[in-house]
Amino acid sequence: MDHLYKYFRWLSLDIVLGAIFFLLYLERYYALQFSVHVYLALGSAIWLIYTTDHLIDAWKVSTPSSERHRFHKKHFSTLVLVGGFVLSLSLVNIHFLEVVIIRNGALLSAVCILYLMLVYFFKSLWVKEILVALAYAAGIFLAPLSMTEIELLDFILCLQLAGIAFLNLVVFSAYDESADRQDGFNSLVIRLGDQKMQVVVWVTVLSLILSCGGTYFYTGNSIQLLFVSMIALLLWVHSSPTYFSRSERFRVVGDGVFYLAGLFLLL
Repeated sequence: MDHLYKYFRWLSLDIVLGAIFFLLYLERYYALQFSVHVYLALGSAIWLIYTTDHLIDAWKVSTPSSERHRFHKKHFSTLVLVGGFVLSLSLVNIHFLEVVIIRNGALLSAVCILYLMLVYFFKSLWVKEILVALAYAAGIFLAPLSMTEIELLDFILCLQLAGIAFLNLVVFSAYDESADRQDGFNSLVIRLGDQKMQVVVWVTVLSLILSCGGTYFYTGNSIQLLFVSMIALLLWVHSSPTYFSRSERFRVVGDGVFYLAGLFLLL
């Protein structure tokens, strides 16, 4: 079972599943009803972005040090073909989406394509974690905000999710620092150093906690309880490197925090 889940993670399907769980939660939160085509659009977009990013990284290094990148390098041609097939299905799926979602999705897609180009041409791009976090949150909130009248609270929720995604990426970067240095990849941890990264982590955590607490106090917004639970789990992963570095437990729990949305659906 662990062997299968390893491939599940390497293929970024855990990221896709977490995003789908979160969209399901937002569907109930906003009292909307999405067709299966919306979920297909979100899942395929996230898988294509993450897989393309991993393929670019694998292509840059002759002998990647991480198992994920070695997997993408070994199966590069196959994954490119699968990616082309998923992209084709995504283009067909567009015809079944609402016009407003198509329009907003096109804008977000343009931003994501620009990001991938920047990553490819500028190896030292240091804002990668920030851009990925913002794109991830915007992608999940795209359909709900396209179908409702947007208020200030909606922007706050989207930014809070982006902050949690950023925290997730920064925590992962700390665990991947050695491998990233060996492969010549850049990250905020490498760019700033351990001490400054500790400051970044704690400033991010405190900012998110204050934001969630303040929002819950003024609105009684239940989604804040979900966000706080996600932050607490990521903080636990960050604070226990000895335990979570074994067998890449940090990835299992760190990406698993996005599954919490599915658990909160049952409450």
